[in-house]
Amino acid sequence: MKNDIVILVSFFSVIALVIIVSLVAFLKIKDSSSFFLAERKAKWYLILGSLMASTISGAAFFGMQAYFYNLGASVFWILIGCSLGFFIMCFFVGPRLRRFGMFTIPEYLAERFDSPLLKPVFSSLVAIWMVILMGTLYVQGGLLFENMFGLDYSTSIWLIGIITIVLTIFGGMVAVLNSDFLAMFILLIVTIAAFPIIINEAGGWGEITAAVQAQQPEFFTNTSSVGFTAALSWLIIWSLGYLGHPGFLTRFYTALNEREIIKAGIGISVLYLPFWIFIFMIATAAKVIYPNLADAETIWMVSLYDLAPSIIIGLGMAAIFVGILSSVNTWLLTAATSLTRDIYQAVINPEASEKQVMFCSKLLIFILSILAIPIGIWRPGYIIEMMNIAYAIAGSAGGLVILLSMYYKGMTKQGAWSGIIAGASIAVLWRVGTWTGIITSTIDPIIPTLVISFVLIILVSKLTQPSMKTTAMYERLRGVAGSQ
Repeated sequence: MKNDIVILVSFFSVIALVIIVSLVAFLKIKDSSSFFLAERKAKWYLILGSLMASTISGAAFFGMQAYFYNLGASVFWILIGCSLGFFIMCFFVGPRLRRFGMFTIPEYLAERFDSPLLKPVFSSLVAIWMVILMGTLYVQGGLLFENMFGLDYSTSIWLIGIITIVLTIFGGMVAVLNSDFLAMFILLIVTIAAFPIIINEAGGWGEITAAVQAQQPEFFTNTSSVGFTAALSWLIIWSLGYLGHPGFLTRFYTALNEREIIKAGIGISVLYLPFWIFIFMIATAAKVIYPNLADAETIWMVSLYDLAPSIIIGLGMAAIFVGILSSVNTWLLTAATSLTRDIYQAVINPEASEKQVMFCSKLLIFILSILAIPIGIWRPGYIIEMMNIAYAIAGSAGGLVILLSMYYKGMTKQGAWSGIIAGASIAVLWRVGTWTGIITSTIDPIIPTLVISFVLIILVSKLTQPSMKTTAMYERLRGVAGSQ
């Protein structure tokens, strides 16, 4: 793809702005609390920006557009699931987590169920999820640099990895929150600016819908060609996957207070689904303009380079890049924080100094990023397919357990453990079974996994008794006086 001076200037101006934000954040870091949690002073708009930018990222412009292009309106079941997950997080889970006042989700679970072993075990699961998700983000970065600058795909991924390592190590949570807020604005503005250009090129929405329906009659139906079971699976995977996603949940620990989390939830309710409607319409228009596109994950780049003014192209590419950085920074910091707090500081070196904690977290940021790069280079499937796997594991082993831990008083330590073990193992083994042909692929692993995990949590909790500390922690979540 050919770049003129306007494209390059607009692209690198945005990147320079992100670097400046990260440097300013670096100068504000005082200790591990500011590095990991931004001193718990985040206002609602920073939390909103971080959640929006992290979930949109390059997935909107690569993976989700490709899914819309190929499958149609049924993909909205994924986004309805995400919206449901955000709604539950911001109004029912986030405020209680902030009230509990921890650093990580494994730390919360260990305290809630009086089980110190939950820290290292769940932290290890978190690290695995984050590495898989970072692999999908490196795929996005590789596609961007490969198509925009003509770089080798593997080289592009290594370059993205190096940039994200540097920015995350130096900026910490302050940089993540502020750069995410900036990224949200860029993502929204560029999408709105590109929308009329692409729609008009395709002949207007009426012409688009007529042409697409003639080509693919089921495109605008509720389940398109995927079927009811797949649509239901997407809804469950992404709603519970978001609930079990420590990268999102730890944002609530940074909030100034519980009210800021609820305000952020209102903001997401206003912005989230309307943004995806724009993305759906752009992908649908692209189906008319490019009916035989070889790689549907390049829709955004091909459309902008062919149709948009240079400044929109530059900002559009920058939007992808900033979105990728936003998500990678978030996942890296989440995983490194959890491993540092819940394994290194809790198990290996309980007497670790502030300097040792910071060094360990930054070393882990480097290691985790390096581990994710081979996944990005391998690129085993479409971006959304890779994310489906990660969120299925997160939802099965984390989302259900976290949600029940806050609203089921009788849930015991043994019940939590049974849910986590069953959720993670069944989700993985069932997926392997479908790949090898041992188990039918008509039933998504998330459905039997959730049913079995839920039954086990309830049954095991009924057969055991919660300790006094477990009950006290539950009352503390509810904000009952005297439960401290």
